Amino acid sequence: MNNNRLSKILVVFIQLVLYLYVAFAQKQAKHQVSPAVQKPTIQKSDLRRLRQLEDSLKLLSYLTLNDSTDEGRKKACYTLIPTFVRALKIPNSFYYPFDSVVSVSKIYPPDSSFRIFTWQMQQGTGFRYYGFIQMKSSSLKFFPLVDKSDTMMHHTQSILNKNSWYGCLYYNILQHVVQKKKYYTLFGYERGDILTKRKILEVLHFDENKEPVFGAPFFIKIQGDSAQGLQADTFNRFFIEYKWKANPTMNYDKKHDLIIFDHLVPPNEKARDAYFTYVQDGTYEGFKWANTHWRWIEKVFTFSIDDPDNPPIPAPLFGTPRKQPELPK
Repeated sequence: MNNNRLSKILVVFIQLVLYLYVAFAQKQAKHQVSPAVQKPTIQKSDLRRLRQLEDSLKLLSYLTLNDSTDEGRKKACYTLIPTFVRALKIPNSFYYPFDSVVSVSKIYPPDSSFRIFTWQMQQGTGFRYYGFIQMKSSSLKFFPLVDKSDTMMHHTQSILNKNSWYGCLYYNILQHVVQKKKYYTLFGYERGDILTKRKILEVLHFDENKEPVFGAPFFIKIQGDSAQGLQADTFNRFFIEYKWKANPTMNYDKKHDLIIFDHLVPPNEKARDAYFTYVQDGTYEGFKWANTHWRWIEKVFTFSIDDPDNPPIPAPLFGTPRKQPELPK
């Protein structure tokens, strides 16, 4: 074998080794997280303390919700609050999930920049709500939320803050950017009293001082028709209120890219505007995000049951009948 041929083989071999090395390095890099986005490590001693406090929080939150007496629930709740604060003061507690504390709602926005804890306590025939917003930080940065809903006259138009919060349990959150500013749409549930329940949509953002602000003119509802003229009502907050036994939906539907909720009606005309009697009628309204606001949709689904009004049924054993069989009289 001459020297030229040997040199060519050596060059090809070196190129192959370099290629394999680069490919291996790239593959390893895919599985490594940048130090800037790695989840901070909770020290072992702090982790032990968090687990101990979580056990206490689990019991206290259960008693706050389920104790048989007003006094027992109140005592548990007023012990729960400082216990929670002690837990959140532990370094990097933001990264501890508190999964076993199931009586407390925990939601995170898509950007994971904060999380919200909320819970409820019954006192007599009414309900009070409690909560914290914990910001993503290695040290404690949080906002206690003070429920003032029972003192508010104009629920749909009030702009609120941490000290005047419309108390509820949050169960979902969406995120949008308007004029380079982040806004978060919150989905809440409120048990008003033993007769009525509500579901709530409201928008959260943080002001120039990085303080939470609840409510924004993002909900636009169009009333009227083209013959009589259209009128747009803008709300800072949106409610549906209904009978305590009813169970209407209000949530974001990813498939349709809509907020969908049940249309509610009174049981009869005499009960109109007595919202604690309202129940769902089988139709749905919605909100569609339109760049800067939520635009109301009067009827989400426009299809009807096929003629002659047959309800959908599984395929029968003996073929598909032309119409539903009549029950014997």
